[in-house]
Amino acid sequence: MFKSNLIKSAVFVVATMLCAGSLQAREVKIGFVDVQAVAASIPQSQQVQEIIRTEFAAKIEEVSKLEKDISFNIEKLRRDGPTMSEKQQQELTASVNKQREQYENLARPLDEQIRQRQAEERNRILGMIKAAIDVVAEREKFDVVLNANAAVYAKPEFDLSEKVIQQVSKAN
Repeated sequence: MFKSNLIKSAVFVVATMLCAGSLQAREVKIGFVDVQAVAASIPQSQQVQEIIRTEFAAKIEEVSKLEKDISFNIEKLRRDGPTMSEKQQQELTASVNKQREQYENLARPLDEQIRQRQAEERNRILGMIKAAIDVVAEREKFDVVLNANAAVYAKPEFDLSEKVIQQVSKAN
């Protein structure tokens, strides 16, 4: 009985070693992509910035004009305040306060809208990059593709960033 268990254990150990040896013999191909650099250099990123700038241009201009008006009135109050009557100073101060309130009511929501829109577009672009990475990895027969920031060291020949840029550019 003892001998039978010993033989079964020995067979199990040998079989496990053989399986492990065959698994280790397979080479794993690993590449990396600098996703931030890809996102910054693809044409779609520049198009998105222009689209967002155009989309919000009127509101940005309105907020900018309001900023200039506030600055002008504050400077006027500082410069001409001593020569103004009490009533004129109060009216100008009230006007500045009203403009600041308008600014807050316009600028904060606008800033949030722009950030939300940028996040939507960034997610869309990252989806395109992910799809391009999948295509390149499959075509080049890579088993694993890492973000360049996750790799402590990697040989430059395993950098797939340029191929991903080309793939995303083709997709446009």
